[in-house]
Amino acid sequence: MKTKAEVAAYLTHAIAVSGKSNTQIAAEVGFALPNVISMIKTGKTPMPMARIPAMAKALGTDPNILLDGCLAAYMPELRRVLSDLTPSTLISRGELSFIRAVRHAVRTGVIV
Repeated sequence: MKTKAEVAAYLTHAIAVSGKSNTQIAAEVGFALPNVISMIKTGKTPMPMARIPAMAKALGTDPNILLDGCLAAYMPELRRVLSDLTPSTLISRGELSFIRAVRHAVRTGVIV
Protein backbone atom coordinates (compact mmCIF):
# COMPACT_ATOMS: atom_id res chain seq x y z
CA MET A 1 0.00 0.00 0.00
CA LYS A 2 1.62 3.19 -1.14
CA THR A 3 -1.32 5.36 -2.18
CA LYS A 4 -4.53 6.50 -0.55
CA ALA A 5 -6.47 4.45 -3.11
CA GLU A 6 -4.49 1.33 -2.17
CA VAL A 7 -5.22 1.88 1.53
CA ALA A 8 -8.93 2.29 0.73
CA ALA A 9 -8.86 -0.88 -1.42
CA TYR A 10 -7.05 -2.83 1.32
CA LEU A 11 -9.59 -1.77 3.92
CA THR A 12 -12.53 -2.43 1.58
CA HIS A 13 -11.26 -5.96 1.00
CA ALA A 14 -10.52 -6.58 4.69
CA ILE A 15 -14.00 -5.36 5.63
CA ALA A 16 -15.63 -7.62 3.03
CA VAL A 17 -13.62 -10.63 4.22
CA SER A 18 -14.45 -9.89 7.86
CA GLY A 19 -18.14 -10.51 7.22
CA LYS A 20 -18.99 -7.58 9.49
CA SER A 21 -21.21 -4.65 8.66
CA ASN A 22 -19.99 -1.07 8.63
CA THR A 23 -22.10 -0.52 11.75
CA GLN A 24 -20.39 -3.38 13.60
CA ILE A 25 -16.93 -2.23 12.61
CA ALA A 26 -17.68 1.40 13.48
CA ALA A 27 -18.80 0.34 16.94
CA GLU A 28 -15.70 -1.81 17.50
CA VAL A 29 -13.35 0.91 16.28
CA GLY A 30 -15.09 3.67 18.24
CA PHE A 31 -16.64 5.73 15.46
CA ALA A 32 -19.95 7.33 16.40
CA LEU A 33 -21.37 6.93 12.88
CA PRO A 34 -20.99 3.96 10.51
CA ASN A 35 -20.79 6.28 7.51
CA VAL A 36 -17.18 7.00 8.54
CA ILE A 37 -16.37 3.45 7.47
CA SER A 38 -17.96 4.08 4.07
CA MET A 39 -15.98 7.30 3.70
CA ILE A 40 -12.72 5.49 4.53
CA LYS A 41 -13.57 2.71 2.03
CA THR A 42 -14.13 5.24 -0.76
CA GLY A 43 -11.00 7.21 0.14
CA LYS A 44 -12.95 10.37 0.99
CA THR A 45 -11.63 10.22 4.55
CA PRO A 46 -8.17 8.97 5.53
CA MET A 47 -7.85 6.21 8.07
CA PRO A 48 -7.27 7.99 11.41
CA MET A 49 -3.86 6.89 12.68
CA ALA A 50 -5.05 6.64 16.29
CA ARG A 51 -7.72 4.13 15.24
CA ILE A 52 -5.37 1.77 13.39
CA PRO A 53 -4.96 -0.72 16.27
CA ALA A 54 -8.73 -0.95 16.82
CA MET A 55 -9.45 -1.19 13.09
CA ALA A 56 -6.89 -3.95 12.63
CA LYS A 57 -8.34 -5.84 15.58
CA ALA A 58 -11.91 -5.45 14.29
CA LEU A 59 -10.86 -6.72 10.86
CA GLY A 60 -8.49 -9.44 12.07
CA THR A 61 -5.57 -7.90 10.18
CA ASP A 62 -2.02 -7.09 11.21
CA PRO A 63 -1.85 -3.57 12.69
CA ASN A 64 1.76 -3.15 11.55
CA ILE A 65 0.81 -3.73 7.91
CA LEU A 66 -2.09 -1.27 8.17
CA LEU A 67 0.10 1.30 9.93
CA ASP A 68 2.86 0.95 7.34
CA GLY A 69 0.39 1.33 4.48
CA CYS A 70 -1.27 4.37 6.02
CA LEU A 71 2.06 6.02 6.74
CA ALA A 72 3.24 5.33 3.19
CA ALA A 73 0.06 6.83 1.74
CA TYR A 74 -0.58 9.73 4.08
CA MET A 75 2.80 10.60 5.60
CA PRO A 76 5.60 9.17 3.43
CA GLU A 77 8.30 11.40 4.91
CA LEU A 78 7.42 10.34 8.46
CA ARG A 79 7.36 6.69 7.31
CA ARG A 80 10.91 7.06 5.93
CA VAL A 81 12.14 8.56 9.19
CA LEU A 82 10.47 5.89 11.33
CA SER A 83 11.67 3.13 9.04
CA ASP A 84 15.25 4.39 9.29
CA LEU A 85 15.06 4.70 13.08
CA THR A 86 13.01 1.65 13.98
CA PRO A 87 12.68 -0.80 11.08
CA SER A 88 11.60 -3.60 13.41
CA THR A 89 8.30 -1.85 14.17
CA LEU A 90 7.24 -2.04 10.52
CA ILE A 91 7.35 -5.82 10.20
CA SER A 92 4.30 -8.03 10.47
CA ARG A 93 3.54 -10.40 13.31
CA GLY A 94 4.20 -13.30 10.95
CA GLU A 95 7.63 -11.93 10.07
CA LEU A 96 8.40 -11.37 13.75
CA SER A 97 7.36 -14.96 14.55
CA PHE A 98 9.66 -16.22 11.80
CA ILE A 99 12.58 -14.16 13.13
CA ARG A 100 11.98 -15.44 16.66
CA ALA A 101 11.87 -19.05 15.40
CA VAL A 102 15.17 -18.62 13.55
CA ARG A 103 16.79 -17.01 16.58
CA HIS A 104 15.56 -19.87 18.78
CA ALA A 105 16.89 -22.43 16.31
CA VAL A 106 20.29 -20.72 16.29
CA ARG A 107 20.38 -20.52 20.12
CA THR A 108 19.49 -24.18 20.53
CA GLY A 109 21.95 -25.35 17.89
CA VAL A 110 19.33 -26.57 15.41
CA ILE A 111 20.78 -24.13 12.87
CA VAL A 112 24.50 -23.50 13.01
